[in-house]
Amino acid sequence: MKKLLSILIVVFFLSVAPAYCGDEWTMEDTEFQVAVLAIKTIDWLQTKEIARNPDYYEINPILGKHPSQNEVDLYFACSAIGHTVVAYYLPKKYRRIWQYVFIGISTGLVCHNYNAGIRINF
Repeated sequence: MKKLLSILIVVFFLSVAPAYCGDEWTMEDTEFQVAVLAIKTIDWLQTKEIARNPDYYEINPILGKHPSQNEVDLYFACSAIGHTVVAYYLPKKYRRIWQYVFIGISTGLVCHNYNAGIRINF
């Protein structure tokens, strides 16, 4: 839980930092960020399923092998906010790289979870 609180503190400070480096935010930036958040949401829901099912374990070292539902929710909420804040403050040249990297990482994790049998129930 201390790790998650640390993440929350970092996200808070990033969100109140002045935007010295960021370039203008465009519609294309919004579209890419929506893609980031969409795939992170799928990962979030899969991780909640992992937390509910003792047959699975989480590979994220921040969450630990068997996180609680609250830990999963706090982690992913902070992650989504933090990623968006960092993307906003990055210069355009680096913003797209930041978004591409996390689309790739999250897509890989979602595919890994899916192949392990983890499904999302609505």
